[in-house]
Amino acid sequence: MKILDIGKTNYKDALEIQKNLFDLKVKKPDSEDIILITEHFPVYTLGKTSKEEHIINIPEDIPVYTVERGGSITFHGEGQIVVYPVVYLKGKKRSVKNFVWILEEIMIRTIQEFGINGFRIDRYRGVFTPKGKIGFVGIKVSRFVSYHGISLNVNVDKNFFRKILPCGIKDIPVCNISDFVGDVDLQNVKQILIKNIKLLL
Repeated sequence: MKILDIGKTNYKDALEIQKNLFDLKVKKPDSEDIILITEHFPVYTLGKTSKEEHIINIPEDIPVYTVERGGSITFHGEGQIVVYPVVYLKGKKRSVKNFVWILEEIMIRTIQEFGINGFRIDRYRGVFTPKGKIGFVGIKVSRFVSYHGISLNVNVDKNFFRKILPCGIKDIPVCNISDFVGDVDLQNVKQILIKNIKLLL
């Protein structure tokens, strides 16, 4: 497994990298799994379950992409760590359900190191806390290869989430690690996240 931190990216560029890696992985499933880590400049993405009522008032200057992943609409921006695993699930004998559980567990264990209690809610995907949803999951699996992935809020501007119903959820706000511990270094969170990726993936 190779972990590549590609820094801050425009969503379109990161998506193109993912798709290229996905195509290569489908052709050579036994090749090394690639985990991309990035921060995006502000962007909204709409997954397969997005509905018109999930969009409240998206600013005109922020791009919006409709993509193949599961889930509804979400926001990506600076202060949020995004992880895109291009992984051959069959080679690891993992079901999609198990893979999603692992991705959630990576985020749960990461925030635990900051004293934050992360948990799952049966009817939703992602990671929740007493202050709201902090971790997001939206993947696509085709020919046993995954792409798209997860995002973890560190100190992202939550005002962007107020322009939508994140993941189509009305009654649960979003939150940051910084809501619990004050100022937090994103690079520090990233290193803990990478450690848990290596342990679990």
